[in-house]
Amino acid sequence: MATDNIASSVMTALGGGSGIDITKLARDLSDVEKAPKEEQISAAKEASEAKISALAVLKYNVQQLLAEFNSLNDATEMSSPTAVSSDTTKVSIVSTDGSANAGISEIGVSALAASQRNKSNQYSSATQSINSGAGFTLTLTPGSGTATNVTVAAGNDTPTGIVAAINSANAGVTATLLSENSAGSNYRIILEGDTGASNTFVVTSTLADSDLGFHDSSNGNSVTSAGIVSLQNPADASITYNGVSVTRSSNTFADVIPGVTVSLNGTHSGGATASVNVTADKSSLKTKLQSLVKAYNDMQFALNEISDPESEEDEVGGALSRDLSAIRTIRDSVHKAVTQNSSTPSGNVTAFRDIGVKLTRDGNLELDEATYDSVAANNFGDISKMLSAGTTNQSRYDGQSQGLAMDAILELETLTDAISGVFATRTATAQKQIDNFTQELADLDSRYELIYQRYLDQFIVMERLVNSLNSTRESMSTTWENMNRNFGK
Repeated sequence: MATDNIASSVMTALGGGSGIDITKLARDLSDVEKAPKEEQISAAKEASEAKISALAVLKYNVQQLLAEFNSLNDATEMSSPTAVSSDTTKVSIVSTDGSANAGISEIGVSALAASQRNKSNQYSSATQSINSGAGFTLTLTPGSGTATNVTVAAGNDTPTGIVAAINSANAGVTATLLSENSAGSNYRIILEGDTGASNTFVVTSTLADSDLGFHDSSNGNSVTSAGIVSLQNPADASITYNGVSVTRSSNTFADVIPGVTVSLNGTHSGGATASVNVTADKSSLKTKLQSLVKAYNDMQFALNEISDPESEEDEVGGALSRDLSAIRTIRDSVHKAVTQNSSTPSGNVTAFRDIGVKLTRDGNLELDEATYDSVAANNFGDISKMLSAGTTNQSRYDGQSQGLAMDAILELETLTDAISGVFATRTATAQKQIDNFTQELADLDSRYELIYQRYLDQFIVMERLVNSLNSTRESMSTTWENMNRNFGK
């Protein structure tokens, strides 16, 4: 330090003085006074740092619990069913979700859904001008609903331009350009609507040939539906589901077999059917519950170690032993999350305890697999409703009860709230304490640097005095020696 260099210069000028290293002595005296205060402040700072680490550990454990509850808040997450069709050429499986129940369904396909198709006049090229370069308007009028005017801009009055204009209009009709021969000299525009008998449409325009041949029988538009001439008429799909006749406008049926979406690919004859066999895997929910039990028990272990002043855990053991209010708040919320009754009980299933998830004497959770297996075998739908209210992807803000999983999520999120949650508020307080302790240490250094300088200044005065006394002693000694020498003559 600069003061050390100054003291060394003074010592050199004084010629050694008392022979004591006054720089080291001054430093040792100031340090020995500072040490207990510094240790006290540093210990308090380390305790606050340990609090922040402990809060982070507990927050992580709560977030793990939240993740487990989030895996239980949709009916589709209750199980992982599989569905198999006996004849995929007629009926294939698109998807299944957790609401599917085990069982076999018979589906007979009488007719497939079809869309209206229409074919235009013939064009010699994809860029043939139809209106001498001028723009015009096409109108697509559905069987029910509002007509859509499609503007074909000047210079785009070509088969390619018409196709682009129709597709950009998003009017429920798709246009494609088709070359009917390999030479590319015979182009037709093909229009196709949505499947379903009600999805008819009529094409008109401001041109002299107002329908551009889309309704001309000479172009192959030779079938009629509701007075509309087309290449293909729209139609509904028709099936029998377990002997009951069902029609839909699409070949995809998502509302016939609960939890299963099927696609129709071909028709049956002679009363034949395809069997759809659904197998519900209820063990996946058991696995989720076991994971939840582990997350809860990990949470309890962390709470015990962090609140125990006798904990031997090096980093965060006992870090919150003096903040029992925070520990109690966290324990109460976590306990309530797993022990409360569901907002959507069903049958005899009202809470975790009814499906074998219960607290032990030591405060941990356990899953009684025999109880779970028994309830799941006979009342799986009740379990699903109790946990998820039978909903999937429902907005948490719609005001409706959404089951125990969401009840628990809302309870635990009071802890993790970024503004008012116990982790946020306690961490902010601890960080403020750390900042204060850091400033106290800096102030302590500054204060004891002044004390060190005061000691050093005092020792320098002492050294000067000692040096003066030494000089006087040496002078007197020389005088006496001279006097003795003179007397001896």
